[in-house]
Amino acid sequence: MQILRDIIYGLLPRPQPSGAYAKDTYRTAKRLLILSRYPNPSVSYYLDERAKTLDEIPVIMKGLDDPLDTVDSEGLFVIICRYIKQPQLRWLEERRGSLAGVAYFVDDDIRAVVTGREASWPYKLRLIKLAVRPLPRVNRLLTHIWTSTEALAGTLAMAGHQIDILAPMPANPADAALDIRDETVAPLKMVYHATGIHRREHEFLMPIVKAAMEKHGNLHFEVFANGNLARRWGRQGIDASRITIIPPLPWSAYLARTERHSADIALAPSSLGRPMRAAPTRSGSISAVCRPQPYSRIARHLRAAPWLQSFTSATPRKNG
Repeated sequence: MQILRDIIYGLLPRPQPSGAYAKDTYRTAKRLLILSRYPNPSVSYYLDERAKTLDEIPVIMKGLDDPLDTVDSEGLFVIICRYIKQPQLRWLEERRGSLAGVAYFVDDDIRAVVTGREASWPYKLRLIKLAVRPLPRVNRLLTHIWTSTEALAGTLAMAGHQIDILAPMPANPADAALDIRDETVAPLKMVYHATGIHRREHEFLMPIVKAAMEKHGNLHFEVFANGNLARRWGRQGIDASRITIIPPLPWSAYLARTERHSADIALAPSSLGRPMRAAPTRSGSISAVCRPQPYSRIARHLRAAPWLQSFTSATPRKNG
């Protein structure tokens, strides 16, 4: 069965910037259009706050069912965040000559999700309809590909194609009070908020979180998990008073919850290869977004990369 999954994985399309312009025909962006499902964690973590920094050009955000008839395509730079529907794709194809560029942003190996065992069939069918099926046509428009991690860029990269990395840039907590007393006294809240399709990341984190909890008696850990993953977290030997296991929430409910409950350290495993496939290794690394000192003594501080002028670069870069 795994051999068949690997064959299907290799046959599915991957993002390719087939519409990239020659350097001498570079076009200046006059306005920005972001296409995505709303609300959407990918937009919230990577694009919303960057868009707010663009004082010099207007930013237009459209859902997948929104018409684009009133959008001026002249000098328009378009960001497709994971998904697109046929009417919007046709609109872009018809106006390709007037666009300043088209970027595709993705924060999952969608081919691995579709061929993996963790995701539900309704979710896989949605990915096929909104992400996989349109991709060959999308590729003919693409001038840029952006991913969330170096590992994902390495998975998607093809010879001669450049992939840029966008680090997370979530919104700042709303006026959350910071307690910067010594970490051995102040209670700290560490979280891992991910769904069941990230099973391998959960497995990777379990021994690491347990070790951190044993070393730092002031840590409290919160994780989103249900079913077998929730039971496995409960069997890690972590003091029940210091771990909270919450069933995953819809994104809108999750956003509402984060307005009431902040965190000091947020974990994000990376460099796990194709997280949805049966990789033979569990080696990887952890990125962590955390509050100021002293919390960075527990987790490495990840600084969000700035949104660079004219949308032409992000750091670091990955070439196939």
